[in-house]
Amino acid sequence: MTRLRSILISNDDIPASGQVRSLTIQGDVNSKVLVQISSSNNTFYNFTTQSFTSSYTPNNNLSLTLDFSSAIINISFPAATGISYFIIVTPAPNSDTIVSDNLLITRLSTVANSTITLAAFTSTTAKYSTDPAFANITSTGSPFDRVKKILAIDKTITNATTDANSNGLFITKTNISSKDFFHQTTEDIVSNPAGDAVSNTSVIVADLTDLVVGMTLFYHKGTTAPTAGTIIKSIDKITKTITFNKAVAFEDTETMTFRAIGLSQINKALNCDIIFEKANAKSNQKNINITPVVREITTTVRVAPSNSTTINIAATQGIPGGSTATFNGFKVDNSSTNNVNAVTPDPDGSDTDGVITCDVNQTLTVGTKLTFRPVNSNHFLTTQSAIKINLIVQKFPAASKTINLNLDNFITPGAASW
Repeated sequence: MTRLRSILISNDDIPASGQVRSLTIQGDVNSKVLVQISSSNNTFYNFTTQSFTSSYTPNNNLSLTLDFSSAIINISFPAATGISYFIIVTPAPNSDTIVSDNLLITRLSTVANSTITLAAFTSTTAKYSTDPAFANITSTGSPFDRVKKILAIDKTITNATTDANSNGLFITKTNISSKDFFHQTTEDIVSNPAGDAVSNTSVIVADLTDLVVGMTLFYHKGTTAPTAGTIIKSIDKITKTITFNKAVAFEDTETMTFRAIGLSQINKALNCDIIFEKANAKSNQKNINITPVVREITTTVRVAPSNSTTINIAATQGIPGGSTATFNGFKVDNSSTNNVNAVTPDPDGSDTDGVITCDVNQTLTVGTKLTFRPVNSNHFLTTQSAIKINLIVQKFPAASKTINLNLDNFITPGAASW
């Protein structure tokens, strides 16, 4: 009598692209076994062709006698998702080989590729010519493979041309950092241990997916903002209790919104690996930046003002009010602070009703060119900007996720007045 002692094969999920795995059968010398492999979509492994077939033939059985204490069989799993495979090892018919319970079954599953979507986020979507401000960018790969895929943004964003939203875009910094990205997720509260709507630092939730220590509580009760700087301090995975650094009047069954801010925190939350592509040190190149496409905001005087702070102009596209911009031109009086206080919009000049008001009385002639610039010298005023970022995806998350680039961190839209 001989004994089959074990079968060994990696139990990790099989990537969607397929994979060859080794099955090791261990037992006494001269053990006789029968190996069969079937799938959840009613196909059977053909050991001769090393492929799965819908028809069952003798080649779907592998009869094996162990010449040594172990034997290795390579199995070729095809590209597939949502499939389970069953490896069945039994004693060969009419043999004296025995195994525990007379049967050994190993189940393997396939896992789908996941997609990372890089999206433009802004709280002022109407200020841009499209919603989203630029089209989503995607990259797809296996969560189990170490890869190097470039997730590249090379996009242009443009200020809206409607009357209410055409007052330009202030670029407040020229380089994007890790902190300008975030992943957002929601979670429902099962209960507040302190009592419904009682201020407390802890809540019990239904699920902990994508939540890690350090994430920011962005909203509770749907869209109510908590005290600024409220973050996850600790997570008890057994009781599904989240503890925060600040107390909040949590309500039972309410929905909370969390953000993982920065690539490092995103990587922890999503179990992925995304980094910035390094710049070329020799050329001193900066490949993570925001560059204005329209580098000058100008218009012309439509009706000549005479000692007046009201100036009728040809078009108002890109001109902000609220004392955030100033202007110059031939005979413009800037002898004292002279900002644009308010704008009556006419973005393209077709309505012939565009007006700006300023601080200093002006006397100008029709056709005088006016050029506008930010009051804050560290900012840049434009109506169109190019964004170029290269991220490297070295490991994909287990499920498809969206990562947001927060435009509000480096672009502030202008307004007609404040």
